[in-house]
Amino acid sequence: MKTINLLPKPRQRLLKDEAVFRSLLVIIGVSVFSFVLVIAAQFGTKLYLQNQSAAVHQKVLDLQDQIKKDNNSNQKAQVAEINNLIEDYKNLSSSSPKWSRVLKAFAALPPPGIKISNFSINFEDKTIQITGQSPTRELVIQLYNVILNDDKEFYNIDYPFDNVAKPTNVGFHFTFNIRDSLLK
Repeated sequence: MKTINLLPKPRQRLLKDEAVFRSLLVIIGVSVFSFVLVIAAQFGTKLYLQNQSAAVHQKVLDLQDQIKKDNNSNQKAQVAEINNLIEDYKNLSSSSPKWSRVLKAFAALPPPGIKISNFSINFEDKTIQITGQSPTRELVIQLYNVILNDDKEFYNIDYPFDNVAKPTNVGFHFTFNIRDSLLK
């Protein structure tokens, strides 16, 4: 079947243009609506992500503060412990006499051939007791004289006679005092 349009040609053209115009209006309306919808969706997403970002940022700051507090307290405790150890060491070091100065001062005194078998210091009484062996009596006397003459570091040496009773292979022992300057 065939449709015959009896309208004049300009009117037919006008109807066709109106149909095209309505189609264009519908397409433009749908386009504007979808454009507005996309813009609204993007704006809503932006607001949502900004809120989420702010919340996450706040959580990160809270965690950093918590970590700083924990680390600071742990580090402060460790630093305090190390400082206490150092302070204990300093106190112990300053309160105990210096062995090395006493040993260094005494090491130069014994003549060659004398063997010191025991060297003990009593820091409370500031005394030294030595025992040893000597091949001859003369070396024991020489050791006594050397300690006696060293009044700068040592004084008040005793002289037991049993140290010189035998002429050879002599076992000896002496007790003498230490000057305060040597113990500092």
